[in-house]
Amino acid sequence: TTVTWTVTDANGNTSTATQLVTVTNNQNPTITAPANVAVNNDPGLCSSSTVILGTPSTADVCGVASVTNNAPAVFPVGQTTVTWTVTDVNGNTSTATQLVTVSNDQVPTITAPPNVAAFNDPGSCSASTVNLGTPVTSDVCGVASVTNNAPAVFPVGQTTVTWTVTDANGNTSTATQLVTVTNDEHPTIT
Repeated sequence: TTVTWTVTDANGNTSTATQLVTVTNNQNPTITAPANVAVNNDPGLCSSSTVILGTPSTADVCGVASVTNNAPAVFPVGQTTVTWTVTDVNGNTSTATQLVTVSNDQVPTITAPPNVAAFNDPGSCSASTVNLGTPVTSDVCGVASVTNNAPAVFPVGQTTVTWTVTDANGNTSTATQLVTVTNDEHPTIT
């Protein structure tokens, strides 16, 4: 702002001079991020594209020029920190953060290997060389482990083997396989 000073003498003569007054806004604007958000992943994906972030609360003594954030278009499963930035009309900025948590609520899939038929080991009422095969598994976020409860030795008869798949987020599914061991040795008699 230019201030004009005027001096007048006793006889009415005047002179002027100017003074420049500069007022600087050094106060940052204020921002409060929206509440944290928790959603589930989109069906068949390891991410969510349907996150609604909300609107931050902002204020500034001279006026807000813009509000932006660094949110991705698609949020992966897990936690993502979104940083909100408010800029006032004088270029001052402030930031606030919001946490977005995407949970994987989809269980992995598992198909057990085909049922197995085997004969007992010679001289034993069990089979120790049963080849179970490998189950078919999948998950949108990745399979972490595949286990089964098969015994080291299968007795003659039928044994149900339960296969368990666990995904990267701790979700599990099971499938069963039937192992049948037949005794093909004749008894002895004297």
